[in-house]
Amino acid sequence: MSIFSSTDELQEVMAELWREIRATPEMAEKLIASRLIVQFRYREPEGLLTVDCSDGKELKIHVGQTDIKPLIEMSMKADIAHDFWLGNVNVPMALMMGKIVSRGPTPKALALLPVIKPAYQIYPKVLEIRGKSSQLAG
Repeated sequence: MSIFSSTDELQEVMAELWREIRATPEMAEKLIASRLIVQFRYREPEGLLTVDCSDGKELKIHVGQTDIKPLIEMSMKADIAHDFWLGNVNVPMALMMGKIVSRGPTPKALALLPVIKPAYQIYPKVLEIRGKSSQLAG
């Protein structure tokens, strides 16, 4: 059984995490400077979240379907995303093993991994607020 019980729960947790990232200047400023549009496609359950920094001014979060065309698409099971945000996924290895599938300029996305590392501390707090602290073991 998946960590997330539904698409709504998955998207709500991921959107809240990205709102916290946006509210953290040291992460948000570097993400905005990247001018990337990254779309995360989840399965088991299905979900879609797009992070748009293309204007270089604001980090915009779009949950669900959007007309915005991503520069990078990252596809994975929702449980892999959960493990990633707990700091338990080696992304290059997951890409090589096909646990994460990337389309677009993957090196640009990988370059942002150090930028979002502080979110590993935020994600457990998001889960706790949502009553999912039992899922912290990963």
